[in-house]
Amino acid sequence: MSDRPPNPYTTAALARLVLADRARDAVDEALRLVPTLDDDRRTAQELLLQALRVRSCVDRLVEAAVLHARENGTDWTGIAVAMGIRTESVAERWLPREQRWQAGLARPMRHEPGDDLPELTIPQAAYAPEAYAHDLDDWAGRHLDPVESERWRDRGLDATRPVSGGLTRNPDEADTDEP
Repeated sequence: MSDRPPNPYTTAALARLVLADRARDAVDEALRLVPTLDDDRRTAQELLLQALRVRSCVDRLVEAAVLHARENGTDWTGIAVAMGIRTESVAERWLPREQRWQAGLARPMRHEPGDDLPELTIPQAAYAPEAYAHDLDDWAGRHLDPVESERWRDRGLDATRPVSGGLTRNPDEADTDEP
């Protein structure tokens, strides 16, 4: 019995969905730094802490981008060139994360003896992709400028699905109904 809900997307599409989710998190955290209305109630240290939360989100975003690149066939040298660091350094840093991602895809829930609840071993967006894709479609629809929506329409695509509409479905799931 599988410990994972049905998944209509390819592994590379799951990685792209996680990338989109991490990008949304980074944007949402960064947006909290933009308004100045409450600056008389926020200290400089609070703003610094918020900026550090943004950096943490960006670190998770970069990890998702590396995993997405790997799922799409980019070798460590290509990733190293993009990052401007040595291939050995990039492989040392990201290979364990890639291995955790692959293990999590194979077994997304882990239940250790003595634990009350099982632990999710992959990002939630990869575990429940349909729900996250729908949520990200709504979020992106509110945030993308009209020109981007027009580009989707020009390509004959559904502009109300700016995330899920670009994800590759598993061949055996390709004919399922759309959200």
